[in-house]
Amino acid sequence: MADNPFNYSGIHAFVFINEVHPALDVDSGRLKDPGDDSTTIRDVIDALRAFGPPPDGPVIFASELVGSAKGFAHLRAESLTELQDFIGGHLSRRGVASNYGTEADTAKKGIKKVGAKRDTPEVIGLIRLRTQKGKLQEVLQALADDDGPLRDTFKGASVVFGDYDILLQLGGDTFEEVAAAAYGPLQQIPGIASSNTAFTDARRYEG
Repeated sequence: MADNPFNYSGIHAFVFINEVHPALDVDSGRLKDPGDDSTTIRDVIDALRAFGPPPDGPVIFASELVGSAKGFAHLRAESLTELQDFIGGHLSRRGVASNYGTEADTAKKGIKKVGAKRDTPEVIGLIRLRTQKGKLQEVLQALADDDGPLRDTFKGASVVFGDYDILLQLGGDTFEEVAAAAYGPLQQIPGIASSNTAFTDARRYEG
């Protein structure tokens, strides 16, 4: 099957959602009436997924997380202005507090780009990595090495402009498999200064 033409075109951003305003309606951005159910991260993720992926909408993927953030979204836009409008408009008006970074580059296998969170419906580990000074490209290559420590679980990695250097995606059939790769083989790769890991089971969104 041919690669999705939107996966590696335009501007991509990775959004980690930290907090959701419980009293704001995700559809209108207005305060809810007293007694209404509180807004949850699931409400926000459902609203994001409703935008759809390109070319219909900007949301390639969105999911709740278990870990240091409550939710995650991979956004794609044609321009920085369009991306800012979505994050500063649609997300902020709905009481979403988030950190995000824009994609600068991706890992490669041969000539094929392998960026974070394009496809792969499975148990996923999303790991924000900071690298030691001057080691970014060395780490990026080691992560994607077919003979390296992550050869069985590596699914993609992206260099990011933001408060971390690389977003790494690991994947597998079970949480145990992905978690073991995060605290075992990943630690064998030199040049990583710190890591921050969250998990989701993307299979819940199939179909």
